Amino acid sequence: MTPSLFTRVLLTGTLAACSTATVGGLVLTSAQRPMALEVTTTPVSWVPVAYGDAQVSVPPTWVVYAHAWCGGQPSAPILQLGVVVWDLACPVAPSLPTVRITPLGSIPAPYRQEQPVLLDGVPVILGPKLDTSITYFVPSLHVELWAIIGSGTRVIGTLAVAPRDGVLASGPAPAVPASWQSVTFAGLRFSFPQFWPVTRTSVAAYGLGTLCQAPGVAFPDNAASLLTSGVTLSTDQRLQAPPPCPIGPQAGTPQPPMDGVQVDSGKRVQFLVTLAFSTRCRDLDGLSACPATSPPYSILVLRVTVPGRSAPVLVSVGLAGNGLVARTILYSLRPS
Repeated sequence: MTPSLFTRVLLTGTLAACSTATVGGLVLTSAQRPMALEVTTTPVSWVPVAYGDAQVSVPPTWVVYAHAWCGGQPSAPILQLGVVVWDLACPVAPSLPTVRITPLGSIPAPYRQEQPVLLDGVPVILGPKLDTSITYFVPSLHVELWAIIGSGTRVIGTLAVAPRDGVLASGPAPAVPASWQSVTFAGLRFSFPQFWPVTRTSVAAYGLGTLCQAPGVAFPDNAASLLTSGVTLSTDQRLQAPPPCPIGPQAGTPQPPMDGVQVDSGKRVQFLVTLAFSTRCRDLDGLSACPATSPPYSILVLRVTVPGRSAPVLVSVGLAGNGLVARTILYSLRPS
C-alpha cells in the first residue's frame, strides 16, 4: 500500500525483534514497540469508513449503519459503527454485523498482559477467538473490533489511522498552494482549492451526511455540488424539510468521504447527530477552534469562536483521502 503524504506517530520507540503469526486469516507481526504509523490507501473500488481515530475499508456492496438500523434486513454484509440501540418501533431486530467497531472501554483482564501485534502497521491486542469470529482491542485508536472470520477479517485487515487523527496532529501547518482561492464569511476567512464552487444560502441544511444513509460520513448532495467538492456558506435562517427515505439496498450503502467545507453561522442548525466538543481547543491566529468529539466519522466539525461575534460558528470540513486538504483548510482559518 502507498504511504500518505504525511505520517502520524501513534507511539514512539523503535521496532523490536518481530515474529509473524496468522490469526483469523490475517498475518500479524509481533513487536515490543510499534514504529511510526502511516495512513495507507484503500483497496481499489473499496470505500474507506472512519470511526473516531480508526478507519477500515469495505466493498461498495456492503451496508454501513451507525448505532441503529431500521431499514429492513439487508442481504449484504454489514459494517456496524458504534453500539446498536434497537428502536422498538422497528419490525425486526438488526441483522448480525459482519464487522463491528465500538469504543474501547477497559480491556478484559485475561487479555491485559497479551503482547501487542501489528495489524497492517497498527498495534492490536488479540481478544476472544471463537470458531467463526474474532475480537481485536486497539488501545492506540481507542476502538474494539469484532469480525466474522473470512470476509470480516479481510475488512479488518485494512485497518488504518483515520484522516481525522492526522488533520488534528501537532506539527507545522501546511503551506496554502498559490492556486487556491479564499472566501470571507461570518467573521472568518479561509482558503480552499481553486475550482471548488461556493454556494451561499439562508437554508439550514442537514449538516452531516446524506439523510437516508449513515450520517457524518459525506456531505449531502445538492444541485451545486453533486458528487463534487465545494464550499457551502449558510446563515441558517430557514429550515429544510426532510425528504422521505427509501427502504432498500440504497439505504445504508457506504458513502465515500468527500472533501468540502460547510460554514453555519446561525442558530437553526439541523445536524442529524448530537454534537459534543472537546475542551482542548486550538488558537488559529486569534480564532478559538474546538473540534467535535462526535460524530466520529468522516467530517470534522469545529466550533469556532470569532472575535466580535456573540455566538460561535460551526465549520465542517470533509476528511477525504489522507486528510492533507482538510489540514490545509483548517490551518488557513483566520479572522476576516
